Amino acid sequence: MGILLVVASVAGVLTLVSFQDTTVPMYVARQDISLGQKIDASTLRTVDVRLDAVQQHYLSAEQEPAADLRANSLIREGELLPLAAIGGRDPQGRKPLSVELTEELPVAVTVGTRVDLWAAERGANSTTYGEPKRLLQSVEVSSLREIDSGFGGAAGQVVELLVTDEDLPGLLSAIANEARLTVVQNPGGAAE
Repeated sequence: MGILLVVASVAGVLTLVSFQDTTVPMYVARQDISLGQKIDASTLRTVDVRLDAVQQHYLSAEQEPAADLRANSLIREGELLPLAAIGGRDPQGRKPLSVELTEELPVAVTVGTRVDLWAAERGANSTTYGEPKRLLQSVEVSSLREIDSGFGGAAGQVVELLVTDEDLPGLLSAIANEARLTVVQNPGGAAE
């Protein structure tokens, strides 16, 4: 009789544990995914997690992601993919624009950081620059990469900024007129 009670107890505990272990496969970002970047098997990995009531807010790994899926905000490496962060359009109407820089970026500037962009217009003699003016305030960095000089050394950096249509004319004019552009980290971090 004692052996039957022990077997029944063990079977009951195993059954209870199996019912409470309700993990589901979900997608997480294999690396940082920036705004507009295509989301596919190369950018995702699968993990089993227990989400309970919030499961419907994240991309499930029970089926393949749609072929035209893109990020509409920054998704950090290792994060679950919120459904609100995928689809391909930034909810704030921002667009990524690449800016070439000749100076080093501050170490603290990474993808997702908020920065200000300053521009100094080229002077009349083409060797001097005017007083710097702030073109953009508290814009988000969506991508960073080094510019390769071809001889093994870097010749600068390209920073991709998320800008609105209102910000484009001044920024495009500065780029076209070869203004000296400088990125300054904005520790406040919130757009005004």
